[in-house]
Amino acid sequence: MRTDELRWILLRTFYRSYKSFHVLLGQYERRVVAFAEKYGVDRKDLKLQPEELLSLFDSHALLALRNGELKTLREISHQLFRGDRADPFDNHATNIYHEVSILKEEEWTLREQAESEDGKEFERYYREVNFYYPKRLRHVRNLYGKTRKRLEKILPTMGKNTIVIRSAYLFGEELFQDVYERGLEQFYERLYPSGGALAGFAVVADSFQEGGFGAEATEAYERAIAVALREHARVAKEEGKTSDAAKSIDSQRKSLEKRRDKALTLP
Repeated sequence: MRTDELRWILLRTFYRSYKSFHVLLGQYERRVVAFAEKYGVDRKDLKLQPEELLSLFDSHALLALRNGELKTLREISHQLFRGDRADPFDNHATNIYHEVSILKEEEWTLREQAESEDGKEFERYYREVNFYYPKRLRHVRNLYGKTRKRLEKILPTMGKNTIVIRSAYLFGEELFQDVYERGLEQFYERLYPSGGALAGFAVVADSFQEGGFGAEATEAYERAIAVALREHARVAKEEGKTSDAAKSIDSQRKSLEKRRDKALTLP
């Protein structure tokens, strides 16, 4: 598999797993709060019955996360970043996989212990799990934060990969939803630090045009032009219409319009 294909799979699996984990984490937090309110105690003092503790997670979703996106993320990360010196991204992604695996194994063991006739052994394990569930979840959340931070640092190196830029454009609205407040446009600010969304839409539009995809290129140019108009209005208000920044953005808009008109002529 080509490197740019691997890079897109890495991005897709990271952001999907990131979102899935945070859905599980949100579910866990809501259920913990509900139990704390039910029993009228601080969550730190909450002591749940075994079936209540097991209800904090969607067991099937946790297993699907570990065996699906996280497994793929770890494998692709190894292929891209393992060498003489492993990249921190690979270390973090591997640790996330292992921590979620341990979380799932703890749940399995708790279910088995609940059916055991050894009450003391179950009580010991139950206390351990009850303590480590929130601690391990916070650790995974922090690992995801570190992994995302590292990924965003290396994103600019992917800004010229055809598969990455086209796939991000085609599937990014859904993929980056609930990760970035402004979705794809905010992702472009990480991918193109000096150009942001304007550069992002322009680069992918040029790529589509070079590939002969007229309709896709036209649409992307239109989105780039819309960003240029918005940015021009903002800069003109802050610095004046005759400022160098305003003139530069207006020049980019005119160039984009010419390239869009050319894309319109493609079959």
